[in-house]
Amino acid sequence: MPELSLDRADALQLWAVLGEEGKAPTEIGAARTLIPAYSVGVDAWIDRLATLYLQNLCRKYAHFKVVLAPYGGGKTHFLMALGARALEEGFAVSYVPCGPGVSLGSPLDIYRIFAKHVQLPGDDAPGIRSLLRHVVNNKRRQIEEHLAPDPNGAFERWLQQLKQAPHPENAFGRVIVEALREAWDPENAASADAAIRWLQGDVDTLTTGDLQELHLQRLSARAQDELGRNLLLSVARFVQQAGVHGIVLLFDEVETLFNQRGKALLRVLSAMRVLIDLPNAVVGGVPMLGVFSAVPDVLQELGKYPALQQRLAVLGASFDQGNDLATQLLLERMAKQEELLGAIGKKLINVGEIAISYKFDRSLQSKNAESLARVAAELSLEVDARRLYVKAWVNLLNLQRQDGERPFPDEELANRYRGYFDDIRSGEEEQENEP
Repeated sequence: MPELSLDRADALQLWAVLGEEGKAPTEIGAARTLIPAYSVGVDAWIDRLATLYLQNLCRKYAHFKVVLAPYGGGKTHFLMALGARALEEGFAVSYVPCGPGVSLGSPLDIYRIFAKHVQLPGDDAPGIRSLLRHVVNNKRRQIEEHLAPDPNGAFERWLQQLKQAPHPENAFGRVIVEALREAWDPENAASADAAIRWLQGDVDTLTTGDLQELHLQRLSARAQDELGRNLLLSVARFVQQAGVHGIVLLFDEVETLFNQRGKALLRVLSAMRVLIDLPNAVVGGVPMLGVFSAVPDVLQELGKYPALQQRLAVLGASFDQGNDLATQLLLERMAKQEELLGAIGKKLINVGEIAISYKFDRSLQSKNAESLARVAAELSLEVDARRLYVKAWVNLLNLQRQDGERPFPDEELANRYRGYFDDIRSGEEEQENEP
Protein backbone atom coordinates (compact mmCIF):
# COMPACT_ATOMS: atom_id res chain seq x y z
CA MET A 1 0.00 0.00 0.00
CA PRO A 2 1.20 3.59 -0.61
CA GLU A 3 2.81 5.47 2.23
CA LEU A 4 0.51 7.76 4.21
CA SER A 5 1.35 11.46 4.43
CA LEU A 6 0.49 11.49 8.12
CA ASP A 7 2.82 12.52 10.94
CA ARG A 8 2.90 10.47 14.13
CA ALA A 9 1.08 13.02 16.29
CA ASP A 10 -1.88 13.16 13.89
CA ALA A 11 -1.85 9.38 13.42
CA LEU A 12 -1.82 8.77 17.17
CA GLN A 13 -4.72 11.20 17.71
CA LEU A 14 -6.73 9.50 14.97
CA TRP A 15 -5.84 6.08 16.41
CA ALA A 16 -7.03 7.13 19.86
CA VAL A 17 -10.33 8.60 18.62
CA LEU A 18 -11.10 5.54 16.51
CA GLY A 19 -10.18 3.15 19.31
CA GLU A 20 -12.29 5.04 21.86
CA GLU A 21 -15.28 6.07 19.75
CA GLY A 22 -15.00 4.31 16.41
CA LYS A 23 -16.05 7.42 14.49
CA ALA A 24 -14.56 10.20 12.43
CA PRO A 25 -13.18 13.47 13.83
CA THR A 26 -15.62 16.34 13.26
CA GLU A 27 -13.19 19.22 12.89
CA ILE A 28 -13.01 20.03 9.19
CA GLY A 29 -9.41 21.25 9.30
CA ALA A 30 -8.24 17.95 10.81
CA ALA A 31 -10.55 15.90 8.58
CA ARG A 32 -8.68 17.06 5.48
CA THR A 33 -5.63 15.15 6.71
CA LEU A 34 -7.10 12.34 8.79
CA ILE A 35 -10.11 11.11 6.79
CA PRO A 36 -8.12 9.94 3.72
CA ALA A 37 -5.94 7.81 6.01
CA TYR A 38 -8.68 5.24 6.53
CA SER A 39 -11.54 6.27 4.23
CA VAL A 40 -12.80 3.56 1.89
CA GLY A 41 -15.74 3.34 -0.48
CA VAL A 42 -17.00 6.93 -0.38
CA ASP A 43 -14.85 8.45 -3.13
CA ALA A 44 -17.09 7.47 -6.06
CA TRP A 45 -20.16 9.10 -4.52
CA ILE A 46 -18.18 12.16 -3.40
CA ASP A 47 -16.81 12.52 -6.94
CA ARG A 48 -20.35 12.50 -8.37
CA LEU A 49 -21.50 15.18 -5.91
CA ALA A 50 -18.41 17.26 -6.63
CA THR A 51 -18.81 17.07 -10.40
CA LEU A 52 -22.49 18.06 -10.54
CA TYR A 53 -22.86 20.32 -7.52
CA LEU A 54 -19.48 21.71 -6.41
CA GLN A 55 -18.13 22.23 -9.92
CA ASN A 56 -21.41 23.37 -11.43
CA LEU A 57 -24.84 23.88 -9.83
CA CYS A 58 -23.88 25.13 -6.35
CA ARG A 59 -21.60 27.87 -7.60
CA LYS A 60 -24.77 29.91 -8.06
CA TYR A 61 -27.79 28.05 -6.71
CA ALA A 62 -28.67 26.18 -3.51
CA HIS A 63 -29.31 22.42 -3.47
CA PHE A 64 -29.90 19.97 -0.62
CA LYS A 65 -29.25 16.28 0.02
CA VAL A 66 -30.08 13.85 2.83
CA VAL A 67 -27.50 11.22 3.81
CA LEU A 68 -29.15 8.21 5.47
CA ALA A 69 -27.59 5.33 7.41
CA PRO A 70 -28.26 3.46 10.69
CA TYR A 71 -26.46 4.52 13.88
CA GLY A 72 -22.76 3.96 13.37
CA GLY A 73 -23.23 3.65 9.61
CA GLY A 74 -20.65 6.21 8.52
CA LYS A 75 -22.81 9.35 8.18
CA THR A 76 -20.36 11.65 9.99
CA HIS A 77 -17.49 10.08 8.07
CA PHE A 78 -19.26 10.80 4.78
CA LEU A 79 -19.97 14.42 5.79
CA MET A 80 -16.36 14.97 6.78
CA ALA A 81 -15.10 13.43 3.53
CA LEU A 82 -17.47 15.65 1.57
CA GLY A 83 -16.38 18.69 3.59
CA ALA A 84 -12.72 17.95 2.92
CA ARG A 85 -13.45 17.62 -0.81
CA ALA A 86 -15.45 20.85 -0.78
CA LEU A 87 -12.44 22.73 0.59
CA GLU A 88 -10.33 21.29 -2.24
CA GLU A 89 -12.95 22.46 -4.73
CA GLY A 90 -12.76 26.01 -3.39
CA PHE A 91 -15.83 26.13 -1.14
CA ALA A 92 -16.16 27.35 2.42
CA VAL A 93 -17.51 24.64 4.74
CA SER A 94 -19.39 24.67 8.04
CA TYR A 95 -20.24 21.61 10.14
CA VAL A 96 -23.40 21.96 12.27
CA PRO A 97 -23.94 19.12 14.79
CA CYS A 98 -27.59 18.95 15.82
CA GLY A 99 -28.59 18.05 19.36
CA PRO A 100 -29.30 19.76 22.69
CA GLY A 101 -29.31 23.52 22.20
CA VAL A 102 -29.11 23.29 18.40
CA SER A 103 -32.44 22.98 16.61
CA LEU A 104 -33.50 23.79 13.08
CA GLY A 105 -36.51 25.38 14.75
CA SER A 106 -34.19 28.06 16.21
CA PRO A 107 -32.58 29.69 13.17
CA LEU A 108 -30.38 32.08 15.15
CA ASP A 109 -28.93 29.17 17.16
CA ILE A 110 -28.17 27.35 13.89
CA TYR A 111 -26.56 30.48 12.51
CA ARG A 112 -24.32 30.88 15.59
CA ILE A 113 -22.97 27.35 15.14
CA PHE A 114 -22.55 27.93 11.42
CA ALA A 115 -20.66 31.18 12.02
CA LYS A 116 -18.43 29.58 14.65
CA HIS A 117 -17.49 26.62 12.43
CA VAL A 118 -17.26 28.23 8.98
CA GLN A 119 -13.93 27.18 7.47
CA LEU A 120 -12.17 28.44 4.35
CA PRO A 121 -9.67 26.59 2.14
CA GLY A 122 -6.09 26.75 3.35
CA ASP A 123 -6.96 28.07 6.81
CA ASP A 124 -7.22 25.95 9.97
CA ALA A 125 -8.84 28.78 11.95
CA PRO A 126 -12.64 28.75 11.59
CA GLY A 127 -15.06 31.58 12.30
CA ILE A 128 -16.28 34.97 11.11
CA ARG A 129 -12.99 36.74 11.84
CA SER A 130 -11.20 34.26 9.60
CA LEU A 131 -13.76 34.88 6.84
CA LEU A 132 -13.26 38.64 7.13
CA ARG A 133 -9.50 38.22 6.92
CA HIS A 134 -9.82 36.15 3.74
CA VAL A 135 -12.14 38.74 2.19
CA VAL A 136 -9.75 41.59 2.94
CA ASN A 137 -6.74 39.64 1.65
CA ASN A 138 -8.61 38.77 -1.53
CA LYS A 139 -9.70 42.38 -2.06
CA ARG A 140 -6.15 43.60 -1.37
CA ARG A 141 -4.81 41.27 -4.09
CA GLN A 142 -7.41 42.54 -6.55
CA ILE A 143 -6.55 46.17 -5.80
CA GLU A 144 -2.83 45.45 -6.26
CA GLU A 145 -3.48 43.64 -9.55
CA HIS A 146 -5.34 46.69 -10.86
CA LEU A 147 -2.44 48.95 -9.78
CA ALA A 148 -4.79 51.31 -7.96
CA PRO A 149 -2.87 54.50 -7.01
CA ASP A 150 -4.81 54.82 -3.74
CA PRO A 151 -5.44 51.33 -2.22
CA ASN A 152 -7.24 52.72 0.83
CA GLY A 153 -9.54 54.80 -1.34
CA ALA A 154 -10.22 51.85 -3.65
CA PHE A 155 -11.11 49.68 -0.67
CA GLU A 156 -13.43 52.33 0.75
CA ARG A 157 -15.23 52.69 -2.59
CA TRP A 158 -15.79 48.95 -2.64
CA LEU A 159 -17.15 49.10 0.93
CA GLN A 160 -19.68 51.70 -0.13
CA GLN A 161 -20.82 49.49 -3.01
CA LEU A 162 -21.12 46.56 -0.61
CA LYS A 163 -23.08 48.66 1.86
CA GLN A 164 -25.59 49.77 -0.75
CA ALA A 165 -25.99 46.38 -2.46
CA PRO A 166 -29.13 44.34 -1.64
CA HIS A 167 -28.68 41.54 0.91
CA PRO A 168 -31.19 39.03 2.32
CA GLU A 169 -30.63 40.73 5.70
CA ASN A 170 -31.16 44.48 5.25
CA ALA A 171 -28.68 45.47 7.97
CA PHE A 172 -25.95 43.14 6.69
CA GLY A 173 -24.25 45.63 4.38
CA ARG A 174 -23.78 48.47 6.86
CA VAL A 175 -22.71 46.14 9.70
CA ILE A 176 -20.18 44.09 7.77
CA VAL A 177 -18.61 47.27 6.40
CA GLU A 178 -17.66 48.23 9.98
CA ALA A 179 -16.08 44.81 10.56
CA LEU A 180 -14.19 44.91 7.25
CA ARG A 181 -12.72 48.34 7.99
CA GLU A 182 -11.01 46.93 11.08
CA ALA A 183 -9.78 43.87 9.15
CA TRP A 184 -8.25 46.24 6.58
CA ASP A 185 -6.80 48.59 9.20
CA PRO A 186 -7.00 47.51 12.87
CA GLU A 187 -6.77 51.14 14.01
CA ASN A 188 -9.81 52.13 11.94
CA ALA A 189 -13.47 51.56 12.98
CA ALA A 190 -14.42 51.88 16.63
CA SER A 191 -17.62 49.84 16.28
CA ALA A 192 -15.94 46.77 14.73
CA ASP A 193 -16.19 44.62 17.88
CA ALA A 194 -19.95 45.08 18.11
CA ALA A 195 -20.27 44.46 14.36
CA ILE A 196 -18.38 41.18 14.63
CA ARG A 197 -20.51 40.01 17.55
CA TRP A 198 -23.62 40.76 15.50
CA LEU A 199 -22.15 38.84 12.56
CA GLN A 200 -21.48 35.93 14.89
CA GLY A 201 -25.14 35.92 15.88
CA ASP A 202 -24.44 37.11 19.43
CA VAL A 203 -27.07 39.83 19.23
CA ASP A 204 -27.98 39.59 22.93
CA THR A 205 -24.50 40.84 23.86
CA LEU A 206 -25.00 44.20 22.14
CA THR A 207 -25.51 47.15 24.46
CA THR A 208 -27.84 50.05 23.75
CA GLY A 209 -24.79 52.04 22.68
CA ASP A 210 -23.70 49.24 20.30
CA LEU A 211 -27.14 49.13 18.72
CA GLN A 212 -27.20 52.90 18.24
CA GLU A 213 -23.71 52.86 16.72
CA LEU A 214 -24.75 50.22 14.19
CA HIS A 215 -28.25 51.68 13.65
CA LEU A 216 -29.92 48.51 14.90
CA GLN A 217 -32.86 47.76 17.17
CA ARG A 218 -33.42 45.23 19.94
CA LEU A 219 -35.26 42.25 18.39
CA SER A 220 -38.17 40.12 19.54
CA ALA A 221 -37.82 36.32 19.54
CA ARG A 222 -39.69 36.08 16.25
CA ALA A 223 -37.53 38.77 14.68
CA GLN A 224 -34.41 36.93 15.88
CA ASP A 225 -35.58 33.82 14.00
CA GLU A 226 -35.89 35.88 10.84
CA LEU A 227 -32.46 37.43 11.49
CA GLY A 228 -30.88 33.97 11.82
CA ARG A 229 -32.29 32.83 8.48
CA ASN A 230 -31.38 36.04 6.66
CA LEU A 231 -27.86 36.18 8.12
CA LEU A 232 -27.20 32.63 6.93
CA LEU A 233 -28.28 33.52 3.40
CA SER A 234 -26.33 36.80 3.45
CA VAL A 235 -23.09 35.16 4.56
CA ALA A 236 -23.59 32.31 2.08
CA ARG A 237 -23.62 34.88 -0.73
CA PHE A 238 -20.89 37.03 0.82
CA VAL A 239 -18.32 34.19 1.08
CA GLN A 240 -17.64 34.58 -2.64
CA GLN A 241 -15.93 37.87 -1.77
CA ALA A 242 -13.26 35.69 -0.12
CA GLY A 243 -12.46 34.12 -3.49
CA VAL A 244 -14.41 30.90 -2.87
CA HIS A 245 -17.26 29.53 -4.95
CA GLY A 246 -19.86 29.19 -2.21
CA ILE A 247 -20.68 27.42 1.05
CA VAL A 248 -21.25 23.78 2.00
CA LEU A 249 -23.41 23.24 5.10
CA LEU A 250 -23.16 19.87 6.84
CA PHE A 251 -26.02 19.19 9.29
CA ASP A 252 -25.17 16.07 11.31
CA GLU A 253 -27.44 13.84 13.46
CA VAL A 254 -30.65 15.52 12.33
CA GLU A 255 -32.58 12.58 13.78
CA THR A 256 -32.05 14.05 17.27
CA LEU A 257 -34.45 16.83 16.29
CA PHE A 258 -37.20 14.33 15.50
CA ASN A 259 -37.43 13.14 19.11
CA GLN A 260 -39.95 15.93 19.69
CA ARG A 261 -43.67 15.30 19.35
CA GLY A 262 -46.79 17.14 18.31
CA LYS A 263 -46.48 20.83 17.54
CA ALA A 264 -42.80 20.88 18.51
CA LEU A 265 -42.02 18.28 15.81
CA LEU A 266 -44.07 20.18 13.25
CA ARG A 267 -42.05 23.32 14.01
CA VAL A 268 -38.83 21.41 13.29
CA LEU A 269 -40.23 19.99 10.04
CA SER A 270 -41.50 23.41 9.01
CA ALA A 271 -38.11 25.01 9.77
CA MET A 272 -36.36 22.36 7.67
CA ARG A 273 -38.72 23.06 4.77
CA VAL A 274 -38.13 26.82 5.11
CA LEU A 275 -34.35 26.30 5.11
CA ILE A 276 -34.62 24.35 1.86
CA ASP A 277 -36.98 26.85 0.21
CA LEU A 278 -35.55 30.20 1.31
CA PRO A 279 -32.49 30.31 -0.99
CA ASN A 280 -34.75 29.95 -4.02
CA ALA A 281 -36.42 33.27 -3.15
CA VAL A 282 -33.12 35.20 -3.22
CA VAL A 283 -32.64 37.13 -6.47
CA GLY A 284 -29.44 35.95 -8.17
CA GLY A 285 -29.32 32.69 -6.21
CA VAL A 286 -27.38 31.48 -3.18
CA PRO A 287 -24.23 29.39 -3.86
CA MET A 288 -24.86 26.60 -1.36
CA LEU A 289 -24.89 22.83 -0.94
CA GLY A 290 -26.74 21.74 2.20
CA VAL A 291 -26.45 18.14 3.39
CA PHE A 292 -28.48 16.65 6.25
CA SER A 293 -27.47 13.34 7.84
CA ALA A 294 -29.94 11.16 9.71
CA VAL A 295 -31.02 7.58 10.38
CA PRO A 296 -33.52 6.11 7.88
CA ASP A 297 -36.30 6.17 10.51
CA VAL A 298 -36.73 9.91 9.99
CA LEU A 299 -38.34 9.23 6.62
CA GLN A 300 -41.42 8.02 8.50
CA GLU A 301 -41.62 11.31 10.40
CA LEU A 302 -41.56 13.30 7.15
CA GLY A 303 -44.99 11.92 6.36
CA LYS A 304 -46.35 14.21 9.08
CA TYR A 305 -45.35 17.21 6.97
CA PRO A 306 -46.13 16.48 3.29
CA ALA A 307 -44.58 19.73 2.05
CA LEU A 308 -41.17 18.61 3.31
CA GLN A 309 -41.70 14.98 2.34
CA GLN A 310 -42.30 16.01 -1.28
CA ARG A 311 -39.10 18.05 -1.38
CA LEU A 312 -36.98 15.15 -0.13
CA ALA A 313 -38.74 12.34 -1.99
CA VAL A 314 -36.84 10.19 -4.52
CA LEU A 315 -38.75 9.56 -7.73
CA GLY A 316 -37.76 7.62 -10.83
CA ALA A 317 -34.33 6.36 -9.76
CA SER A 318 -32.14 6.42 -6.65
CA PHE A 319 -28.65 7.84 -6.20
CA ASP A 320 -27.11 4.36 -5.99
CA GLN A 321 -28.74 3.57 -9.35
CA GLY A 322 -26.83 6.44 -10.93
CA ASN A 323 -29.31 9.30 -10.52
CA ASP A 324 -27.11 12.17 -9.31
CA LEU A 325 -30.18 14.37 -8.80
CA ALA A 326 -31.74 12.01 -6.24
CA THR A 327 -32.16 13.83 -2.93
CA GLN A 328 -31.52 10.82 -0.66
CA LEU A 329 -28.18 9.02 -0.36
CA LEU A 330 -28.54 5.63 1.36
CA LEU A 331 -25.02 4.77 2.51
CA GLU A 332 -25.79 1.10 3.06
CA ARG A 333 -26.12 0.79 -0.74
CA MET A 334 -22.72 2.33 -1.38
CA ALA A 335 -20.76 -0.95 -1.25
CA LYS A 336 -21.01 -4.52 -0.01
CA GLN A 337 -20.61 -4.50 3.75
CA GLU A 338 -18.00 -7.23 4.14
CA GLU A 339 -15.76 -5.94 1.34
CA LEU A 340 -15.98 -2.38 2.65
CA LEU A 341 -15.09 -3.34 6.22
CA GLY A 342 -12.17 -5.51 5.13
CA ALA A 343 -10.73 -2.68 3.05
CA ILE A 344 -11.06 -0.24 5.97
CA GLY A 345 -9.30 -2.72 8.23
CA LYS A 346 -6.34 -3.05 5.87
CA LYS A 347 -5.92 0.74 5.62
CA LEU A 348 -6.00 1.02 9.40
CA ILE A 349 -2.98 -1.27 9.64
CA ASN A 350 -0.99 1.54 8.01
CA VAL A 351 -2.36 4.12 10.46
CA GLY A 352 -1.52 1.85 13.39
CA GLU A 353 2.07 1.38 12.30
CA ILE A 354 2.59 5.15 12.23
CA ALA A 355 0.62 5.82 15.43
CA ILE A 356 2.16 3.20 17.72
CA SER A 357 5.51 2.77 15.94
CA TYR A 358 5.07 -0.96 15.42
CA LYS A 359 5.58 -3.04 12.26
CA PHE A 360 2.71 -5.51 11.85
CA ASP A 361 2.79 -8.76 9.92
CA ARG A 362 0.75 -7.45 6.97
CA SER A 363 -0.23 -10.86 5.65
CA LEU A 364 -1.47 -12.08 9.05
CA GLN A 365 -3.31 -8.87 9.92
CA SER A 366 -4.95 -8.62 6.49
CA LYS A 367 -6.48 -12.06 7.13
CA ASN A 368 -7.57 -10.99 10.61
CA ALA A 369 -9.14 -7.84 9.15
CA GLU A 370 -11.06 -9.93 6.61
CA SER A 371 -12.19 -12.41 9.28
CA LEU A 372 -13.49 -9.61 11.53
CA ALA A 373 -15.24 -8.06 8.52
CA ARG A 374 -16.98 -11.36 7.81
CA VAL A 375 -18.06 -11.72 11.44
CA ALA A 376 -19.27 -8.10 11.61
CA ALA A 377 -21.27 -8.42 8.40
CA GLU A 378 -22.95 -11.63 9.57
CA LEU A 379 -23.97 -10.44 13.03
CA SER A 380 -27.34 -8.71 13.13
CA LEU A 381 -27.10 -5.86 15.61
CA GLU A 382 -29.04 -2.67 16.25
CA VAL A 383 -26.41 -0.42 14.72
CA ASP A 384 -24.46 -0.47 11.48
CA ALA A 385 -21.24 -2.48 11.50
CA ARG A 386 -18.82 0.22 10.39
CA ARG A 387 -18.35 2.09 13.64
CA LEU A 388 -18.23 -1.12 15.64
CA TYR A 389 -15.79 -2.70 13.24
CA VAL A 390 -13.39 0.24 13.38
CA LYS A 391 -13.40 0.34 17.18
CA ALA A 392 -12.98 -3.43 17.50
CA TRP A 393 -10.19 -3.61 14.92
CA VAL A 394 -8.11 -0.76 16.36
CA ASN A 395 -8.27 -2.33 19.80
CA LEU A 396 -7.40 -5.79 18.45
CA LEU A 397 -4.29 -4.37 16.80
CA ASN A 398 -3.36 -2.63 20.05
CA LEU A 399 -3.80 -5.91 21.91
CA GLN A 400 -1.50 -7.75 19.53
CA ARG A 401 1.21 -5.17 19.88
CA GLN A 402 1.28 -5.99 23.60
CA ASP A 403 0.57 -9.74 23.58
CA GLY A 404 1.99 -10.75 20.22
CA GLU A 405 0.41 -11.23 16.82
CA ARG A 406 -1.75 -14.26 16.11
CA PRO A 407 -4.69 -15.37 13.97
CA PHE A 408 -8.11 -14.94 15.63
CA PRO A 409 -10.79 -17.62 15.31
CA ASP A 410 -14.27 -16.43 14.31
CA GLU A 411 -15.80 -17.35 17.65
CA GLU A 412 -13.38 -15.14 19.57
CA LEU A 413 -13.84 -12.31 17.09
CA ALA A 414 -17.62 -12.54 17.48
CA ASN A 415 -17.36 -12.37 21.28
CA ARG A 416 -15.02 -9.39 21.17
CA TYR A 417 -17.18 -7.66 18.57
CA ARG A 418 -20.31 -8.08 20.70
CA GLY A 419 -18.40 -6.63 23.63
CA TYR A 420 -17.61 -3.44 21.73
CA PHE A 421 -21.26 -3.26 20.65
CA ASP A 422 -22.39 -3.39 24.29
CA ASP A 423 -19.82 -0.72 25.17
CA ILE A 424 -21.05 1.68 22.47
CA ARG A 425 -24.71 1.01 23.24
CA SER A 426 -24.27 1.72 26.96
CA GLY A 427 -22.44 4.94 26.14
CA GLU A 428 -25.27 6.12 23.88
CA GLU A 429 -27.87 5.23 26.53
CA GLU A 430 -25.97 7.35 29.07
CA GLN A 431 -26.04 10.32 26.65
CA GLU A 432 -29.77 9.89 26.04
CA ASN A 433 -30.47 9.86 29.80
CA GLU A 434 -28.48 13.00 30.52
CA PRO A 435 -30.69 15.91 31.66
